[in-house]
Amino acid sequence: MDLTDLEDLSGTAQFSEKEIEDLQKSPTFNQLQAKLTLTSEQVPCQQLENDLREAFNLLDYTGEGKIKAEDFRVAIKALGYEPTKEELQQMVQGVDKGDTGKLSFENFETAIMRKIMSQDSDGDIMKSFRLFDIDDSGLISFENVKEVTQILGTYLTDEEIEEMIDDADKDYDGFISVSEFMRMIKNCVNIVTP
Repeated sequence: MDLTDLEDLSGTAQFSEKEIEDLQKSPTFNQLQAKLTLTSEQVPCQQLENDLREAFNLLDYTGEGKIKAEDFRVAIKALGYEPTKEELQQMVQGVDKGDTGKLSFENFETAIMRKIMSQDSDGDIMKSFRLFDIDDSGLISFENVKEVTQILGTYLTDEEIEEMIDDADKDYDGFISVSEFMRMIKNCVNIVTP
């Protein structure tokens, strides 16, 4: 069936993120009028990415898809962090490998996530835990880690994800609990994210 032959079709369908991407690439996509709704599991991660994208776009004054490194300070402060000048410089240098003085959205997102993940306080660690606990179950599962890494554009193999969970999972139930997550973060001397 060709979408151009349809005048009026209504109904409900669920699409995966991959199916949505494929649909958007379709030559008839502009003729299709649809309301795409995320599942309850996709909403928190999508909301975080949308919030980061919105903040980035506000700072992308030229519309070139890059922000000045000095404008990154505005975004990080808006998240409630008060880094020193040196900390800010280290954060930017950690993602701006070409030393261009500009950050793409991917660099911006990585720097923000690194900052969130490196905080010492229990409240900040809990914020990080909630980023991974997509289904709000109080546990981080294999599927949670896989979805978050895909949203961040950090594609890990299933074996790498399983190894991460095994390292943190001290009660061997296949999930990372809040206490296991706290212990893992606090025991990390230098957190390195891709």
